[in-house]
Amino acid sequence: MTGHVLQPGAGGYTGWPKPPDPGGAFSVRGGVGGMKFQWQELSDAAAKLGAVADDADAAYGDLVLVQLALQDPRLAWLPSRVAAQAAVSEAAEVLGRSITEIRDLAGEVAAAHAAYRLAEEAAAWGMDQVHGATWWVSTPLGMAGNEGRPTRDGAELAIVHGPATLGALMGLPPSLLALAGRSSAAASPREAAAALVGSANSFGLLRAAPVSVAKTARPAGEIRLEPTAAALLERAEAAADAGPGTIEILEVRTPEGARWVVTLPGTQASGAAEATANPFDETGVAEALAGNSRHTAEAVSRALSDAGAAAGDPVVLVGYSQGGMHAANLAASEEFRARHDVAYVVTAGSPVGGTAIPDGTGGLHLEHVQDWVPGADGQPNPDTRDRVTVTLTGRVATPEGEGAGLGPGHDFANYVAGARQLEGSRDPSVAASSAVLGTALAGGGAARRHLFTLRRQSQPQNTPKAAPSGLPSPPSRPVRPPARGVPR
Repeated sequence: MTGHVLQPGAGGYTGWPKPPDPGGAFSVRGGVGGMKFQWQELSDAAAKLGAVADDADAAYGDLVLVQLALQDPRLAWLPSRVAAQAAVSEAAEVLGRSITEIRDLAGEVAAAHAAYRLAEEAAAWGMDQVHGATWWVSTPLGMAGNEGRPTRDGAELAIVHGPATLGALMGLPPSLLALAGRSSAAASPREAAAALVGSANSFGLLRAAPVSVAKTARPAGEIRLEPTAAALLERAEAAADAGPGTIEILEVRTPEGARWVVTLPGTQASGAAEATANPFDETGVAEALAGNSRHTAEAVSRALSDAGAAAGDPVVLVGYSQGGMHAANLAASEEFRARHDVAYVVTAGSPVGGTAIPDGTGGLHLEHVQDWVPGADGQPNPDTRDRVTVTLTGRVATPEGEGAGLGPGHDFANYVAGARQLEGSRDPSVAASSAVLGTALAGGGAARRHLFTLRRQSQPQNTPKAAPSGLPSPPSRPVRPPARGVPR
């Protein structure tokens, strides 16, 4: 399915995004231009000014000691003593005034930081109250203008405020409504998903299992890799085209050593209620949400080792939809990071707001205002220096005669086109993040292609087991792959 851009649209309220960049229809959250980073800059500036004042205090103390030394009677015969005393006294007076001014400035900066933060948090709280009271109207209206699918913000609002609002409509007493609100706030989407998957597993559905890895027989070959988000996203389509359950690993050779790109496809629909041999079927979403992609991480780690990756080699993780969920989980996994140096993560149309990617790891998250999938976690992506969320705002629609699937906003081709808009962007957050990606890939260039087929091992029905931490050997008999589905 290929959606068509109709006209620029407005961004959502979530996270107070900046206006669209002059070079494209999108808004930006996070990065060096993000609100949280600017708050941190004010806080750091106040701390640095305080440190300067402390150093100046020490220098002032040294000047006082010099003044005392110049009063020694033994120096009375020196003709320049009087001039020296005057100069030191004047320097001490100027330095004393400067110390006062620096401390006043540090206090003003700290007060500005507190005032701005308080104002923003109050405004955000007020908007949250408004949206919380009206989501049951705004969400259906958004669906009416989005081919019957929720928007990203509509999905987040429904998940966050739905339980309490539904209880009010049912006439529950205030005490129970307050309990519902606290429960919604206390339980993260991952916790809720874990509980749901646990219930489904008791019926033999959505069963997580270890994943085996086999390198494909086809020649690896080489491609020319651009160090851009769009070029990396296009590799997700290439991985899906290689066959069900296949991931692509690109090896970029540089004078400083190898760089690696791991591309994970979107959901490859099987149409079955139970887990299939393809770990990227519908139940793979459950593993990503409730299992932190533990089995997928083990498989990807083994594939990297089989491709020749050494410990400490920079790794870039890329994924669309479900693949992006796995990519973010791998970047957040302490066990995976202990084996591989995750330098950057690219996701598109993926709910990754609750994934705690460590500071220092660059990340670019592409979302669309019409795509409910990235809003399915009920929370916006963190506003940090390292993680940049670009929300595409160009209006899209399903071409006539094609199935809507998960909605036009989730269309893969639209995400690739949106990523192309970012190239050469003047937005400071986008530009800085693009530079980090370029460094991680050493400028790109010729890349050797490795393909690996992942297969979920079967487990006896009605016998739930905790999966072992290590990746087991591939099964002795080949598993017949399911029919290839459309990545979603």
